[in-house]
Amino acid sequence: MVLEALTILLAVFLILIVLRGTTRLSDSMNKYRNLPLSMTIFIALWLIYLSVLSYTEFLADFTFPPRMPLLVVMPLILLIILILFRKATSDFVTTTSVSWLIYIQSFRIIVEIIIWGAYNQGLIPIQTTFEGSNVDVIVGLTAVPLAYYAKRDKISPMALIIWNIAGLLILANTVRLFISAGYFPELLGHDSSMLGTDFVKLPFLLIAGMFMPLAVLIHALSIKQLLKRR
Repeated sequence: MVLEALTILLAVFLILIVLRGTTRLSDSMNKYRNLPLSMTIFIALWLIYLSVLSYTEFLADFTFPPRMPLLVVMPLILLIILILFRKATSDFVTTTSVSWLIYIQSFRIIVEIIIWGAYNQGLIPIQTTFEGSNVDVIVGLTAVPLAYYAKRDKISPMALIIWNIAGLLILANTVRLFISAGYFPELLGHDSSMLGTDFVKLPFLLIAGMFMPLAVLIHALSIKQLLKRR
């Protein structure tokens, strides 16, 4: 129960961070005054959607087509692409500090602890943790010192762009590991799916349904911001 509670607390914290960001934008620019409400409604609807998928155990079938990537990950990735080209996004990165979009990636340390805990509960294979081939914790660990130097203008925008790109590539590797464990177990030397059914239910479903896409979005926003400021 401790692991589940930690997952929920992290989700609540990140939701509050997102809502705080939209509120700051609406406070600074009147044309976005309805943005916090729209974001709140979207988050609520998305959590309801994840709850339905979790309750019905629809994602627990690891045969093809791969349900979790198609129904959970891909919709959010498409949404991220749309978000990046909106005027509100440009205004947001203009009014947000460089260091903040770096520092927030430290939440991935907690995510990796949750993943490690899920392994100890027998829900996922060791290959998907920092004891295996998942090095995503490095991004979280380096976020804090890089944000410190970014705040004091002691690191170049290009270095931060490279870090963001590296973070996306590391995240892509993490996603690859989980997809392999769930849908291509033979790549990891197993005959059947290595993901436990509880891992594709709430609250662990938030890893794919919130934490991973949010990390992608923050990297993309940071790159967009750094390119504009160059």
